[in-house]
Amino acid sequence: MDDVHDGNLLEAAAHSGVPYATLREIHAGRTRRPSPEVLERLAQAYRLPVDWFSNQAAVDDGTVPLAGWVGFLPEAGGCGRRITIPYSAWPLIRVLVQLEQRLRDQPAHPDRPIVGSATDPREIRGRLTTFILQPLLAANAFDAGERWWNRASADDGPPAVMLRDLGRFWERALASLVPGLVPAGSLGEVA
Repeated sequence: MDDVHDGNLLEAAAHSGVPYATLREIHAGRTRRPSPEVLERLAQAYRLPVDWFSNQAAVDDGTVPLAGWVGFLPEAGGCGRRITIPYSAWPLIRVLVQLEQRLRDQPAHPDRPIVGSATDPREIRGRLTTFILQPLLAANAFDAGERWWNRASADDGPPAVMLRDLGRFWERALASLVPGLVPAGSLGEVA
């Protein structure tokens, strides 16, 4: 909760579906053994294995097994540059995961939005990543400095904030175009 939501328990409750009061008790250390249902919800929301919560060595050293959502950006002469969107940019990851699933559920066809007739998972990810990150890619055309994706693995600071804001932008932009893409109530957090 501290790493991904900057300690904002209301935001974590909205993201995970675990009641605020439950998260507050866990965060304060008053609940030492959350129910299996709570652990399952947290594991699913943050893409963690459920057993990570019971692995005392991992909990003590503060490591999280996954860094974030992996995507690919076009690169001259290659199959794409691998980038990782950190979990602290959870609104963007939520949009990417839900949109990717919705697109994969549609049959491959030239008219399928964003990914067209692609069937290769890496190609689908690359097209989706390029589409969703297009505002940042276009901004980089004017920036002669270090690209944002070279700094995007940091879980704090401007890159993560920028990626969270981009996720909130896409939540708003896609809410009316793709019904059911963003969970009900999540747009209230944007304001």
